[in-house]
Amino acid sequence: MLNTIAIAGGGHASGRAVRVLRDQGFDGRIIVLSDEAHAPYERPPLSKEFLWGQASFASCFVNPLEMYEDGRTDLLLGTRVLSIDPGRKRIESSQGSIGYDKLLIATGARARPFAGVPMHHPRVHMLRNAGDALRLQPLLRPGVRVVLIGGGFIGLEVAASARRLDCEVTVLESEPVTLARVTGRQVGRYVEAVHRSHDVNVRTHAAVTRIDARDDGVDITCADGKGVRADVLVIGIGALPNTEIAEQAGLVCMDGIVVDSQGRTSAPDIYATGDVTRHPNRHFDRMIRLETWDNAEKQTVAVCRAMLGQDVQYDEIPWMWTDQFDVNLQILGLPVAAEQAIVRGDPASGQFISLSLVDGRIRFAVLANMGRERRPLTALMAANQRLSVAELANDALPLRDLARRTLATAA
Repeated sequence: MLNTIAIAGGGHASGRAVRVLRDQGFDGRIIVLSDEAHAPYERPPLSKEFLWGQASFASCFVNPLEMYEDGRTDLLLGTRVLSIDPGRKRIESSQGSIGYDKLLIATGARARPFAGVPMHHPRVHMLRNAGDALRLQPLLRPGVRVVLIGGGFIGLEVAASARRLDCEVTVLESEPVTLARVTGRQVGRYVEAVHRSHDVNVRTHAAVTRIDARDDGVDITCADGKGVRADVLVIGIGALPNTEIAEQAGLVCMDGIVVDSQGRTSAPDIYATGDVTRHPNRHFDRMIRLETWDNAEKQTVAVCRAMLGQDVQYDEIPWMWTDQFDVNLQILGLPVAAEQAIVRGDPASGQFISLSLVDGRIRFAVLANMGRERRPLTALMAANQRLSVAELANDALPLRDLARRTLATAA
């Protein structure tokens, strides 16, 4: 009998899991063990609306706080999971030993550190959790020199937020083009141009070789010998999955906890969801790990329903987005070596879609200020049909019409 479900982790996926389990009729005990100081919250606003003052932190919560006060839900904040015993179905935590009938691991990921950098220094920051954002926000004032190491989504989003607050901003990216590994070079150059038009100093080919953090500022030196001084240094060079407790428990891990399409790990009655998982994706015929809001939402829905005995599978086209200045980028699929590349619209106008095709099928798409086209593009990708390059490149042919016709033909 399923009486107690424990959730290890207190992020977005954890909060979503509580809501899904209750919505699906589970009326037993839910125990959330979170090493954070705050109830589960959404991360996207931390580098955007919250950072530049448009949104309060309270608006980031996944659930109303009253949801954890129903007498059946224990939200144990400031609680570290020390170990898991799959055989005895027990968790050892900083608040004692806890038993479970089923366990959901939603420990997420942490910011990747920069080797040799004193992360405890008051002028050095990362941005991954609420504590990071709360420490960084009051430092972003007009005229403050902010340097971002890493031209990925976090670095560029923080750069855009800091410019909104009239900071002097420099982005140091070691690659030739920002975002190239995620969006492709063409879109990356477009994003660079947007940032430069807002007076962000974007430096590519800028591999950082030395960081000297002092009381009066941080000196950063690059491989080309050029340096820059920061009042505030923010490091955004990726994330690492928090798999330590899963590894200790003997679960199969490979840059993430390996799960099936229902979130089942290699141990009975232990499931995992969100950033920490490496899961199968039918559309790309391989195992993947995603650090996206959409994955935390949709995988968690499927996994929680599976925990309750429902026959559901997590099977989604990967989707993520970023907002920087007046640009909204939406990304569908996974980056591939394209056999054919198509651009719909005019990049000079700021509204366009970059498509990557393999064997005549759309495998990857980046939409710049074209969010309304996401649904038909998702349908076309899911259909996995060969498409006419001429039709895809024809801006006069609405994608919704092409999707409708393609799906009707496939049926």
